[in-house]
Amino acid sequence: MAWSRRWLGLALAGCCLPLAAQPLRLNVVADEYPPFLVRGDGGLSGPYADAFRLLMRKAGVEVVYQVVPAKRAFLDVSTRAGTCALAVNFDQGQSETVNFVGVVAPIALTAYKRGDDKRVIPGEAALRKHRLGAVDIAEVRDFLGSAGMPFMPAKNASSGFLMLAAGRFDVFISDMPPVRTPGQDARMPAPLFMLEQVERWVACNAGLPPAVQARIRTALKEGVFAEDALPVWSRYGMADYYRETRSRWLKSR
Repeated sequence: MAWSRRWLGLALAGCCLPLAAQPLRLNVVADEYPPFLVRGDGGLSGPYADAFRLLMRKAGVEVVYQVVPAKRAFLDVSTRAGTCALAVNFDQGQSETVNFVGVVAPIALTAYKRGDDKRVIPGEAALRKHRLGAVDIAEVRDFLGSAGMPFMPAKNASSGFLMLAAGRFDVFISDMPPVRTPGQDARMPAPLFMLEQVERWVACNAGLPPAVQARIRTALKEGVFAEDALPVWSRYGMADYYRETRSRWLKSR
C-alpha cells in the first residue's frame, strides 16, 4: 500500500509539472537541399536538420519536421500556427506575412572553371562571354536573373561539377566547393571568384509567441555553425566544411 501511494504521488507530481518545464513542440517545414537537408524516415536529416534539432532541443523546443516543396513553405508558415520553415531564402515580400526569426547558414555563390582551362575570366562582367551552368537554387536564380545571364541548371553541386568536367559549360556557379580526392587530374575545378554571399533563414508564423521566437533567435546566434553543432557536421564527414564556413562567416558578420 505504501508503494502504491508513493507511485500515485509521483504520477500526480508529473502531471502537475509547470508547462514551462515541458518541451515546446515546433512544426518545421523544409524542402530537400542535399547534402544539407535530405529526406529521411524522420522527415528530414542532414547537417542543417540535425544541427537545428540539437540547438532547439537545448533551448527546450522539440522539432517535428515535414518535407514540403520550397514554393509551398511560405504558404504553410503564413497559414499554420506554430509552424516555421527551415533554411529559406530571405524574401522582403514575404516579411509582411511571416517573421524571419534567425539566420541558419551562409551560402557562398562561387564561380569555378576547369583546372585545365587557361582562359582568363577576371570578374562577373566577363561571365557574359561564356556558357554558364549553376546549381538550381533560389539565390542563384535571383542573382543571374537580375543580371540577365542565362544558365544551364544543375540539380546540385556534385552533378554540376561533373557537367563542368564534361565540357557542358565553361563556368559553374556553385553553393558548395568541389570534393577534392587523391590523384585528382588537371581538370579539377578551380575557383575564380565569389559572386555573392547570401544567407538562409528560419521563417515563422507571425502568431508564434514572442518567447518562442526569442528562444529560436538566441539558439541561432551562430546558425547551425555553432560550436555545439560540430559533432553533427563531423558525423556527416563535413567537419572541414564546417570549420571553413564558420570561420569565414563569423569574420564577415
